Amino acid sequence: MLSRGDAVVYKCRGMYKVEDIGTLDFSFADRKKKYYTLQSMEDARDRAYVPTDDESNIRRPVSREEALDLIGRMQDIEVLRVKNEKFREQEYKNCIADFCPENWVKVLKTLYKRTQSRGSITSMDKKYQMLLEHALYSEFSYALGVPADRITQFIAEHSKQNKS
Repeated sequence: MLSRGDAVVYKCRGMYKVEDIGTLDFSFADRKKKYYTLQSMEDARDRAYVPTDDESNIRRPVSREEALDLIGRMQDIEVLRVKNEKFREQEYKNCIADFCPENWVKVLKTLYKRTQSRGSITSMDKKYQMLLEHALYSEFSYALGVPADRITQFIAEHSKQNKS
């Protein structure tokens, strides 16, 4: 059970804080159910409402140690092996469905490799790259106390340290 003020990762949308817990006064909401009211940490206009009895779309953010461990292992994370181009997007969706940062890295590495080999990026790949970079970088930013716009540099520096 989460409490007011707890930080959570909501789907692939980034970092949120639990602003409130209780029933909702909306026509779409089940008045017998309790909901977490989540407030985006990056966008004051972005709120989400998640039933307290279904936490499958939210999780606690990784710790500093887990973030550093994942960054250290990025070189070794395999890319996705997409067997059929028609199912590429479904493979991306299946891989990120559990909202696990390691799987986000797997899809991102696949996207980077594919863009590099093609010499250009498809609109679908661009969509997933933007979504996953935002999700991963905002969570790493929170866990590591590094501004989100410096996470790419942080990862590059930390990866180099682990290689040597």
